[in-house]
Amino acid sequence: MTDTALTDSAAEDQPAPGNPYLGLMLILAGIIAGSLLGVFYGYTMWRASGGPEKALVRLEETHQQKETFIAREAAAGNQDEVARLTAQLPTIDEEIAKVRLEVERTKIEEEAGSLVFASYVWTFTKFFGDLFIQVLKLLVIPLVMTSMITGITSLGDVRKVGRVGGATLLYYFTTGAVAVFIGIVLVVLIKPGLQTDDTFAFVTESVIAKQGTSVLETLLDVFRGREGDPGSGMFPSNIFQAATNTNVLALIVFAILFGGTLTTIGEKGKIVITFFQGANEAIMKMVHLVMIFAPIGIFGLVASNIAKNGGASGFADQLSRIGWYVGTVMIGLAIHSLVLAILVTVLGRKNPITYTLNMLKALMTSLSTASSAATLPITMECVEENNKVSKRAASFVLPLGATINMDGTALYEAVAVIFIAQSLGIELAMGSLIIIFLTASLAAVGAAGIPEAGLVTMVIVLQAVGLPMEGIGIILAIDWFLDRLRTTVNVYGDACGAAVIDTMVIQKQVATE
Repeated sequence: MTDTALTDSAAEDQPAPGNPYLGLMLILAGIIAGSLLGVFYGYTMWRASGGPEKALVRLEETHQQKETFIAREAAAGNQDEVARLTAQLPTIDEEIAKVRLEVERTKIEEEAGSLVFASYVWTFTKFFGDLFIQVLKLLVIPLVMTSMITGITSLGDVRKVGRVGGATLLYYFTTGAVAVFIGIVLVVLIKPGLQTDDTFAFVTESVIAKQGTSVLETLLDVFRGREGDPGSGMFPSNIFQAATNTNVLALIVFAILFGGTLTTIGEKGKIVITFFQGANEAIMKMVHLVMIFAPIGIFGLVASNIAKNGGASGFADQLSRIGWYVGTVMIGLAIHSLVLAILVTVLGRKNPITYTLNMLKALMTSLSTASSAATLPITMECVEENNKVSKRAASFVLPLGATINMDGTALYEAVAVIFIAQSLGIELAMGSLIIIFLTASLAAVGAAGIPEAGLVTMVIVLQAVGLPMEGIGIILAIDWFLDRLRTTVNVYGDACGAAVIDTMVIQKQVATE
């Protein structure tokens, strides 16, 4: 056994300091308090933050977009679709009139000073949430670099990197395919698209910009990057710009190559390895410090996000239009989480209940931030310290998983695409379902670990089966909520993967050293 392995084993045997459940209870309190504030005071905060004006602009843009769609369908001779879209315009006009009254009422109350307190509440809750997620993102780049380099160098023989990497990729692609299959089966059985209302559907510019991109182009861009962006792609021309753009995949590839090279240059390499080991320990200590303030940050994130979407009334209105779709996605994510727990039991040889409970801090953080990349520092802490997964496994599997393992996103994209087809009255043949299975599995790999990345890659899946891109507008209003749920499943999948790879690969390698 190597010296590094002995050091890791000794570190793992040490008990975690303090009460591990205290931080969890404080985070839970932050989520509950933020939810209560958002539900009961979110509507007032929404008005104080300029919500009615933004809603009016969006409704007017929706009206204009509907007219554009009507003109296009008329030119194509689709009179039934023209009639359907035209019938929606009066409803949109009625809503515009209501929101205009709300804007005027809000202006009067602002002039009277009755929204001053709500404005301060909104400002500070948003500030706390923004600051928390920015600090987490601040730690992601140094954590990925130091953890990946120490993880690679701890494997010793470079040939072992290939075995660990191959097993990790096999696990991630397999669980992703299972997630897509679950989503397709559920949406075909439940048929949520038959009970939907797309009157207020609006397609954003980020989605429109992705139109015309094929699956092949997306996968090639993952390797070579986007034209004119030296910081994008797996092999960027500027590694520092890749770090600036939070291109984690490029940093992982660089760290693997750099760490593997360090193991081949003898004593000089050991000096550099020791430096990165110390740096990694320092970053994890910083994560512990950040988690002291996590309850306040999570409180701000939850409250501001609910308020930004109109509070309880706004959420209820969004849910009423596509509630069956939301229910289908949630059931699918729950079933896939159960599958992951079974894998932890059978392959990872861990108690699934204990393992999941020990991950709650990371899962709650992902639920609040909607970013697997931002949650990575807390995920690593929970996996290593709470669940006693070896540093070798966690430092390699988790950063890679936060980049390419998107089980929840893959499931969501499959459900959403078939839901859109159902809502438009389009029946998909078995061949189209197979195409959705393949493209959703691949497109999710290209989704960045950031909020709402799945919306962009969904365009690819829609185009693969010839569905109109405008269908995304149906689900856009509620996506902020589902984004948090699927991100939580993504993070849980990463954590389960670390346990499986540790048991099935890493521990066997250690036993032969």
